[in-house]
Amino acid sequence: MARLIDRLLPRHCLLCGLVAGGGQLCAACRRDLPRTGPCCSLCALPLPAGGYGADTRTERLRCGRCLLRPPPWDDAVAALPYLYPADRVVCRFKFGRDLCCGAVLAQALLAEIRRRDGPLPDAIVPVPLHRSRYFARTFNQAELLARALGRDLHIPVHTRLLLRRRRTLAQSGLDAAARRRNVRGAFTVRPRTRRPALARHIALVDDVLTTGVTLTECVRMLKRSGAARVTVWVAARAPPP
Repeated sequence: MARLIDRLLPRHCLLCGLVAGGGQLCAACRRDLPRTGPCCSLCALPLPAGGYGADTRTERLRCGRCLLRPPPWDDAVAALPYLYPADRVVCRFKFGRDLCCGAVLAQALLAEIRRRDGPLPDAIVPVPLHRSRYFARTFNQAELLARALGRDLHIPVHTRLLLRRRRTLAQSGLDAAARRRNVRGAFTVRPRTRRPALARHIALVDDVLTTGVTLTECVRMLKRSGAARVTVWVAARAPPP
């Protein structure tokens, strides 16, 4: 039935508009997506010997910066570098409400998680939006990614475990110092009497990892509340400035 539907109503590529077969992207655009090569297991940035075009298995190596000053999370997995045309897919999902682009990102992240073949978490938690921004946008892109991953990996997703208790400015227009001030104290973990028991290993999901200050605040709150290990899963990793 699916093949018949694809023949009668063929899907078109989200990027170039050509017939895409059974997927959301045509074969050429799938090949054009940038790939993560050997990268730091904590910040997910390319290691000096690697690069975005490499296609080798990522080992648990750390860059010099993370050896000197590691982030609060224990591991990081990024599906794609935030470069053309992956950045277009992310923006169309996040700001254009294109759920098909979200499906592409979720599948790319799922493939990278499986390729790493590391220990899977006990629970998945998306980075939350403030309720006012959620009502304006009508969805939380991190939550949609988390739900897709939870469904495919058979891992429970806790969408209300981590809360954003105050509205913050958009991080995209701020420098690193302003971003830290912007999210300081913005997150909290739901009180114990109103939430499920906190899992020992949590995967924290977001769309893009840039400076990491939002994820840092979230991870600190999760660990302060009892999480022993937090892995960061992001659809895209922005290159360093």
